[in-house]
Amino acid sequence: MNFKLIFHIVGTFLKFFGLLLFIPAICSLIYKDGDLHIFITTAVVTVISGLLLEILCRESIEVKELNRKEAFFIALSCWIVASVFGAIPYFLMPIFSSPIDALFESISGYTTTGATILTEIESLPHGILFYRSFTQWLGGMGIIVLGIAILPKLSVGGVQLMGTESPGPIMEKITPKIAETAKKLWFVYIALSLLLIVLLLLSDMPIFDSIVTSFSTLSTGGFSIKNSSIEGYNSSLIEAIITLFMFLAGINFLVHYYAFTGKFSKIAKNSELKFYALLAVFFVLVVSVDLWSHHYPNYFDALRHSSFQVVSILTTTGFNSVDFDIWTEFSVFLLFVLMFIGACSGSTSGSVKVLRILILIKNIFVREINKLVKPNAVLLVKVNNRTVPEAVIASVTSFFLLYMLVFVVSVLVILAVEDISLMGALSACAATIGNVGPGFEEVGATHNYDFLSGFSKLWLCLLMLLGRLELFTVFVIFTPIFWRK
Repeated sequence: MNFKLIFHIVGTFLKFFGLLLFIPAICSLIYKDGDLHIFITTAVVTVISGLLLEILCRESIEVKELNRKEAFFIALSCWIVASVFGAIPYFLMPIFSSPIDALFESISGYTTTGATILTEIESLPHGILFYRSFTQWLGGMGIIVLGIAILPKLSVGGVQLMGTESPGPIMEKITPKIAETAKKLWFVYIALSLLLIVLLLLSDMPIFDSIVTSFSTLSTGGFSIKNSSIEGYNSSLIEAIITLFMFLAGINFLVHYYAFTGKFSKIAKNSELKFYALLAVFFVLVVSVDLWSHHYPNYFDALRHSSFQVVSILTTTGFNSVDFDIWTEFSVFLLFVLMFIGACSGSTSGSVKVLRILILIKNIFVREINKLVKPNAVLLVKVNNRTVPEAVIASVTSFFLLYMLVFVVSVLVILAVEDISLMGALSACAATIGNVGPGFEEVGATHNYDFLSGFSKLWLCLLMLLGRLELFTVFVIFTPIFWRK
């Protein structure tokens, strides 16, 4: 591998990333809460660090393309440096007792997990509140994808880099040039964000709240500026708008682009979108009936809260409109199942993704079971009216098995080192590797992750990164074959 090239590109990314940190400084300047120096210091330190790395590792010969090994290493390096330098504002406040806490909040933001260790969120300065949600907005579409769209140096390995960060088993391009694809995806992302801000303003949400809530919604991140999340607004209209946009954020952004450009025939053929909508409707109806039977005498109240929470967990956003820990074990278990599904590939959602679940289901019921009856039949797995290649089926199966293995091992680790209930450990690990955020019981909607030990927080940080980079991007670096020439 060309490490000089790798660290030169990482330096370029870090310089660009540092410039983005001046944006929260503008918010601090407007509200004058006394945190302006924090963002100025962070931005300057980050930009200088990036410049130094870029200059020290400058190549004498221009490189036209990256290989896959270099792309994997750059992707992981960029996410690590973004998380580390992104923790500086939290550490300088100081609002956390240790650097580990600051790193936890930073990684949770950039990976759009939404797990937090903060208790008194509403007392924080506007600059920090803006920054928390802004990190999620950047991480939602992907900090590397943004870099590819803007920086020529990152577009050198655009296809390889975007493939490491693009969520889902199949990465598609809108245009032949990957940088143009990245720009178009970000255009759709920004357009939806602006639309949500306007709708929230029209629903009487204050302008600052509308902006940061839009950031956390479209990124499916879930950071809120209220201690009780969206429940703090006590507005069915606001909940309905956010529910709709959480659902939209869970759709592949290529589908949004097709809608923007009038290519509705491509949308109509999308099997994943249909299955995603079917799952959402099914779980909303089942949970609403259960809540109507046990918690809410009015069915529309049950439907309101079930719709919000099912979509919030399915899309791995993690907002809450109610303390769902008090719901029946049946409804809580259904929400727990949703943590492992996630929304569509190519969306800002985390977890396994609907497309992988769809491929697994079709492989089991269309091929494996039917082969017991017709062993010589040629049975194909089709998605979007196209045959899924055997390599993709194998990759999806491997991903799911590895995902569950990492989850089980992580639960055992947390149970071994923490005084925590089984459901608390199960949901903490599911919520972090799935980039969901809140779990149940000790890490439920009205609690946080502050009580955990430093070791457990670091372990969950690793899970958040593994989930956001979809496991293989991280694991491949630790295999012997990766380092062979």
